[in-house]
Amino acid sequence: MPFPVHISVENCLGNTTATTLLHRFIEQAKQSFDVTVMTPPSGTDSQAEAIISVPFADRERIRIAFNIYASEAEDIHGVGLYFHMESASPVQDNKA
Repeated sequence: MPFPVHISVENCLGNTTATTLLHRFIEQAKQSFDVTVMTPPSGTDSQAEAIISVPFADRERIRIAFNIYASEAEDIHGVGLYFHMESASPVQDNKA
């Protein structure tokens, strides 16, 4: 059973963009997890979001990996970045 999560980064200033940071996390996560991109990273240079899913059994491990990635990104790009991950509802077609 897939476990969808919403990931985001805010307050990205300087030499990279928020979407770049999310793309990098997703590519890194794909090396360890069966990641499905449900909604690709989108946003502005300073903030972006995406929805990915992993197998239910990996739900805690993906959170740990995201926290480690966030810490490493702050070391490289400076403090003040805000990384957030939360459970997400499956993406549904909203056509009326």
